[in-house]
Amino acid sequence: VERSNENSQSHCKEILTAAICVSHHQTTGLSPGQYSSTIETVDAGWCKDITDQGATQIAQSSKSLRYLGLMRCDKVNEETVERLVVQYPHIVFSTVMQDCKRTLERAYQMGWSPNTSNTS
Repeated sequence: VERSNENSQSHCKEILTAAICVSHHQTTGLSPGQYSSTIETVDAGWCKDITDQGATQIAQSSKSLRYLGLMRCDKVNEETVERLVVQYPHIVFSTVMQDCKRTLERAYQMGWSPNTSNTS
């Protein structure tokens, strides 16, 4: 998503969403980038080469970042994601585990409780 405050012939002023595929060697382009201060959403899902270092660098790259999709980024350890969740509480990190935790938390908030009886 691109947004400009000028007419349609002007250059892009800010980028809000980026769908990217990066590895730990390629994320440096995002950090000092012209748009890193406006990026709110980065989806790096299914990027098999992204590592813990790459995910960390993306999280650090933009103070405006609110969502980092890491679904099936298999080289990013869940322990790293847990650390990032604590370090960057304003960012929603999307992994299978994190999404399951959020879903379960919402279910608890809505009054769901696990069925502990063995009625078979």
